[in-house]
Amino acid sequence: MAEDPGGNCLSGLTPAPIFDDAVYQAEALHLPHGQSEDMLDEQLVLAARDSGIGDPYHFLCPDVNDVSTAMSTMTVDSELRSSMSMHSRESQSTGITSHPSRTSKDGPFLEQSPTLRAPQPAVQPSHSLDYYDAVMSRLRPSIGHRHSSSSTSATNSILSAGSSISKLGGRKRSSGIFSMFKRDTSACTSRAHQNQHFRSTGIKLECGHSLSKYEICVHIQDALNSREHVVPNCCGKPLPRAVLATVLTEDETDLVTADALRRPDYSSHRDSGYGEEGMSPIDRARPKYSRSPPTVPFPSAPNTSRDMARETPENLNMALIDKAFITLRAERRKQFQGISSFESNQRKALSAFHQWSLGRLASRLETTREQRTKQHALELERLDESQIMAEHDLRKAQAQEAQNVATALKYMEAYCSGTHSSRGEGKSHTVTDEDRKKLARQHLVQQNLPHKHESAINVLRAKQEKDAEIKRQKQAAEIQQLEADVERDVRAEEAQFAKDEKRLEAVIEARRKRVGNRWDLKMEMWKKEWENRHKSTLHGPLPQEEWPESTQKEGPVDPSSSLALLYIQVTG
Repeated sequence: MAEDPGGNCLSGLTPAPIFDDAVYQAEALHLPHGQSEDMLDEQLVLAARDSGIGDPYHFLCPDVNDVSTAMSTMTVDSELRSSMSMHSRESQSTGITSHPSRTSKDGPFLEQSPTLRAPQPAVQPSHSLDYYDAVMSRLRPSIGHRHSSSSTSATNSILSAGSSISKLGGRKRSSGIFSMFKRDTSACTSRAHQNQHFRSTGIKLECGHSLSKYEICVHIQDALNSREHVVPNCCGKPLPRAVLATVLTEDETDLVTADALRRPDYSSHRDSGYGEEGMSPIDRARPKYSRSPPTVPFPSAPNTSRDMARETPENLNMALIDKAFITLRAERRKQFQGISSFESNQRKALSAFHQWSLGRLASRLETTREQRTKQHALELERLDESQIMAEHDLRKAQAQEAQNVATALKYMEAYCSGTHSSRGEGKSHTVTDEDRKKLARQHLVQQNLPHKHESAINVLRAKQEKDAEIKRQKQAAEIQQLEADVERDVRAEEAQFAKDEKRLEAVIEARRKRVGNRWDLKMEMWKKEWENRHKSTLHGPLPQEEWPESTQKEGPVDPSSSLALLYIQVTG
């Protein structure tokens, strides 16, 4: 510990340098003077956009994008329910509101409000619709969302059935009724080509597109989800059976192109009133398609994960031996180790500051208690001296009193014996009985005087002892209060240390997350460059770098760190 922890020279010392961002950016991130972490992010974003990544902040701020991605993702079920709900509202509306306005904002509320929906009678389920739902439930699980990160593909938007709210901003989504009239048969609107950041290597089509097995699966699902009952196609041209056969069996190919999987055309049964016999137009339309399902077995979903697994090892092995990837991974490992070492210095410096603070409190207690003890002894000594002086003064007063009593008795005895005469006169006087009584009382006073004086001394001493005891009790209480104050300060220091520890761990976690996000973006940039260079796609996860364990809180701080100055001040 420091020689004088309670001295004034270090009284203003605080752990603020431990949490200083400037120290972190200079020593852990090795940023030049004047450059901040925000500026580093901006530079990385510009480089990522130059490399072809459309939304770099998806990697730098994934938590912000999670909400947007979750809201923008639409499944087949949500589209079907939305379509049925729209037709239900149209069929139950009046002539004024029979056509929903594309600019109306009441649609979502009308759809969600149970009080605005007319009760629908129970009807027999359509075998065709049930069969369609069963097939869709078989095909749907194969096309899942894959989130872009350093270990996954950057094709997150390919798997989203709806547009992202973060890109739409405040624009309103066009109504599904009018979207069919905006279709351009000369351009392919499949999700397989939306937000495509890499070149597909697969089967070449007449339209010029090359489809991988995964993209063929996306086209198949788009066809099953469509409202126009189209066959799987690309750019308006049906996919050849040979293309479908790469991911489907022959029976499954027949099934996905047959009329049995086409769902009812709800849009052809619009009515401004309620249906006949309490049935909605949707319910009346179902018997038209209620033929029995075909006897061929359900098509199993194209196992794209299995196909990717067959394609992944070769590409992944090529990527792992790529020189740029090895260099990038080594740089990431080196930075992680440097940051972890800086975090260890932070923990050690904070722990040392805490121990110094506790030692400072203990030293202050010892110093103050020693000073108070000396002061109390001096006070008791002064009290004893004052008591001695008081007793001395009392005895002096008692001696004067005894002398006065003796002198008075002497004169009274002379007067009563007749030897006393008035000045200038030699005549004798007469002694009365009253004079003799006064003489007797004076003798009694002189006789009781020693006992009176002794009692006065005893009373004085008792009072002095009581005063001394009260003084000692007050001094002991003062020492106890001093110890209680220091103990309270120790508890406050322990609580502050726990708070600082929690704050430091939160800062470390946030900084690690931010650094990890930057490396995710760097890995994505390398991944895109590798895919463009090799005309291939990486589907497999890339190796991740774990953060080194740095939970050590005791020991010396690295002398090269500026935190070592704080450590030396509190321990030197």
